[in-house]
Parts: sequence; C-alpha cells; structure tokens
Amino acid sequence: MDCEDCGSLLRAPGTSSNAVHSSIVPIAEVRIDDLRYLRLLMNTLSMIPNSGRPIQSLTTIKLRKKGSLPGLVGLTRYQMQEYRTGGRNRDAPSSRHIITFYSSLLEQLSDDSVKAVMAHELAHAWLNEHIGPEASIRREEDADILAEMWGFGKELAALAEETEPISATPPH
Repeated sequence: MDCEDCGSLLRAPGTSSNAVHSSIVPIAEVRIDDLRYLRLLMNTLSMIPNSGRPIQSLTTIKLRKKGSLPGLVGLTRYQMQEYRTGGRNRDAPSSRHIITFYSSLLEQLSDDSVKAVMAHELAHAWLNEHIGPEASIRREEDADILAEMWGFGKELAALAEETEPISATPPH
C-alpha cells in the first residue's frame, strides 16, 4: 500500500508541525500530541474507502482538553470564505474545515468509540464540501449514515453502547 491508501503522518521539515495525508484527506495540519489519539486518527483515515472525492478543504485536525458545550467530544467548523468567479471552479465557494476533538470526554471512551467520533466528524466535513451544509436538514444523522457507509458500523454501535444521547429539549 502506498500512503494514499493507508494514511501517512508527515513532518514538515524544520518544524514540529505534523500533517496528515490519505485518500480522504489530501493534506491537513495535525495538532495532536497524544499518541493514542494520533494512532486512532491514522487508523480511522486508513479505514475510509477511496471514493475519489477527498475533503480538499480540511485544513486542520486538532485535540484540545475540553470544549465549551457539555458533552462535546468533537466539532467540525466550516468557514465559507468567498466565491471564486473564474476558471474551472466558477462560483465554487472557497471554504475550510477545522476539526477539533476534546480529550476530556474522549478519554472515557474505548478505541472503537473514539474512531466512531473521528469518522463522524470527518463525515461532516465531507458532506459540507460535497453536498453542501444547507442541503442537510438532519446533519447528525447524515454524518452517522456516511460514517456507516464508510464501514464504521461496529464503531458507531460501540459509541451508542458507551454513551447516552443528549436530549434536544431540556428536562423539566
């Protein structure tokens, strides 16, 4: 297998920055120092089948201690910057994705569940780029469906077993 099939971690010469390269993520900066999560990210990327439609706009994947919302284990931020008007990409949005994982909750999960979270967040980025964020009414369900199509059914089941869903309406 070459790096496009299995996923590779690259170190930028003369820096301490890492970058990831796989069939689904051509190149993205990785800010994950914890070896467990770095290994799980690389394993997750290597499991995603090559569809020929990578996530070009994913610029950064990082790990932080905790998020600002209770129960948050991962977040995909999508920023549309501008529309290009010319050449092949006429009227195509220029955008970028930043995926952040939060270790304070991830550390309570099994490896399979962490891979499910990672696949789910990567699915959000793929859907935003190739389908469009405005086209998805059921964003969370759509990301889970795509992650399952990528082969993460066992991992999603482990995540469902280990966690409780967060209610959309607060308890009375």
